[in-house]
Amino acid sequence: MPLIQIALGVAVTYIPGVHHVPLNPELFLLLFIAPLLFNDGKMTPRDELWQLRSFILLLALGLVFATVLIAGPFIHWLIPAIPLSAAFALAAILSPTDAVAVGSLSGRVKLPGRIMRLLEGEALMNDASGLVAFNFAIAATVTGHFSLPRAIGSFIVIAVGGIVVGALLGFLAIWLRMLLRRLGMEDVTLHVLIIILTPFLIYWIAEEFHVSGILAVVAAGVTHAIERDRMRTGSARLRIVSDSTWSVILFSLNGLVFLLLGLEIPASSDGMAGLRHTITANPLPISC
Repeated sequence: MPLIQIALGVAVTYIPGVHHVPLNPELFLLLFIAPLLFNDGKMTPRDELWQLRSFILLLALGLVFATVLIAGPFIHWLIPAIPLSAAFALAAILSPTDAVAVGSLSGRVKLPGRIMRLLEGEALMNDASGLVAFNFAIAATVTGHFSLPRAIGSFIVIAVGGIVVGALLGFLAIWLRMLLRRLGMEDVTLHVLIIILTPFLIYWIAEEFHVSGILAVVAAGVTHAIERDRMRTGSARLRIVSDSTWSVILFSLNGLVFLLLGLEIPASSDGMAGLRHTITANPLPISC
């Protein structure tokens, strides 16, 4: 299905009269990545994540930074026209694995459950380290200056701050729903709407506080999973409607992501062709 959706996206770009408007990356993260990771946080077993916490942190931190340090010089060696700092930025983009891709992989490849939990936990946590590496690589490219202590401090603030903000806002959303139920407001549509809006609002608020919105929605998803476990005897109708609604939303978002990817492929191919022509015509290093 993803390959079909990508092919459809590519085909749409060649329809006369269709004008593709690039999607803002920050808007893409808010509209697509936030709800998808929120759902992954709700579905990931928390006990197994805690047991694998040391291995997950080693992968989410050590492997990401090791990938950046190894792939950056390799990209610079492969394409000397790209400055080393810009090559580090490109490596930082490539280093984090995708939680949605890992979830899709689990349905096709039969891996041991412990390995899948390790990959899922690492995929949920590695975006913060990749984002910090990317930001400082861009800053080094623009200013020509890099500070390791500042990078470490920034990572701690972004990662820990994102987890704390997400957990607090997640519990606040749960408290609001509990308050509405105590007041007799049992309308299923209202409660499902609050659940749907939760990841978007939490991601936006976390980014406004300059912490990791990615880790914030994951932490909020985990808090909602805890609340879900404690309310097994709650409204069965609410759980059924919520699960059904989320399944439709997730299927639609995943499909749109692959369609958008297909829409971007022709423009990206043209851009790479132009870059190769520029490098061939100008052997001197070009700015990135």
